[in-house]
Amino acid sequence: MSTRNLNLGDYNIAFVLLAGGQSARYKGNKLLSTHPVSSLPLIEHSVRTLIKAKETYLTAPSASASRAVSTRACNQSTLPVQNQVTVVTGKWHSSIEAQLSQLPVNLVCNTAWKEGMASSIRVGVKHVLSISSQAALKDKTISEGTLKPDCQKEADWPTHVLFSLADLPCLVESDVLRLIEASQKNPNNIVCSQWHISREKPGVANNSGARLTVPAIFPKDMFNELLSLRGDVGAKPVINKYLKAGRVTMVPTPNAQFDIDTPQDWSRISRLFILPSHNLAQSKKPKDA
Repeated sequence: MSTRNLNLGDYNIAFVLLAGGQSARYKGNKLLSTHPVSSLPLIEHSVRTLIKAKETYLTAPSASASRAVSTRACNQSTLPVQNQVTVVTGKWHSSIEAQLSQLPVNLVCNTAWKEGMASSIRVGVKHVLSISSQAALKDKTISEGTLKPDCQKEADWPTHVLFSLADLPCLVESDVLRLIEASQKNPNNIVCSQWHISREKPGVANNSGARLTVPAIFPKDMFNELLSLRGDVGAKPVINKYLKAGRVTMVPTPNAQFDIDTPQDWSRISRLFILPSHNLAQSKKPKDA
């Protein structure tokens, strides 16, 4: 089924959290540093944010009956594997695996993490397609020991993939849900976060430029292009290509602008969480937003 004639009930999004970086500037595993609001390690805080968003999506009235699950199941290991968040690790796989051992996630190690973010994107796409394929095989009927090739359910396959980064401490559930809502309304488009460089970001000469970044959602007809990415470039080449073609929907997401690269970043970001809302999108409006 093409996304061009996709019904809302057929919309099926996979969640991928990229956590394969080496934290070179942090000089240690930044994903185990403590989040100032939740007091959880950053990786667990980020995963739980996506789990909450996934739970809300799966239990929304628009979710198809085949994918709808109980709210309680979203906190249990019994959640169907194709409905779990996929976490792509790299250098720090062992420590992240230990930290997330009690959470319903699919953990996959990118052994080519030294190449850069593109390698983690490829691993993420391949993994969500792989687990969807395994789920589909379980649903096939068996006749005389042979799987019937026409029994695969198309609903088992993701129509879209959402990518986010594990080092975005200000991201909240509502940010992710706004992206999903925009994607459901524009299923043929890439839906990406839009923000303007904050004057608080150090070492930036031009503070007026708009940025289009992750979290971002990609429809399935772009999966092959994601699988063709190479190097430490992320998905920007794909976003830029379809921006020119008019197939990018931008969702203002100022919370996506802050990431953790060095220990000093925590001091700067912790000040933002002093406000009662604990939500940068509400407490700080970007220029020209």
